[in-house]
Amino acid sequence: MRKTIVSMLAVMSVAAASEASAQSFPFNRNVTLKVGQSIVMKGVRGASCGQPPGGWRSVAGQLPQTAIGRYSDGGVGTVESSFCRGTTPARGVRFTATKPGNESLVIFGDQISVNVQ
Repeated sequence: MRKTIVSMLAVMSVAAASEASAQSFPFNRNVTLKVGQSIVMKGVRGASCGQPPGGWRSVAGQLPQTAIGRYSDGGVGTVESSFCRGTTPARGVRFTATKPGNESLVIFGDQISVNVQ
């Protein structure tokens, strides 16, 4: 019984720490990076307010092509959503600059200007 209670407390502590450490994703409308640098451009919320965001494969499949960088999973966190009228879970879209240039990307309805030096 004691071992079960200790195990439950450990699981609850990990869950609470994960919740507390969830990052809040800002929306970066204008991004300037040097080759090799990365930034989370924005968070993409789930299909419904308050619901977990889609997995990385689902999000990645809807991103525009880019000639000056690559996308990767920015992890799970939160965004301030006008549509949801507050904070809601989201998946971060990380962009890593791979070569110099300028692009205008539309990511889930938001236009983002990217300048890689």
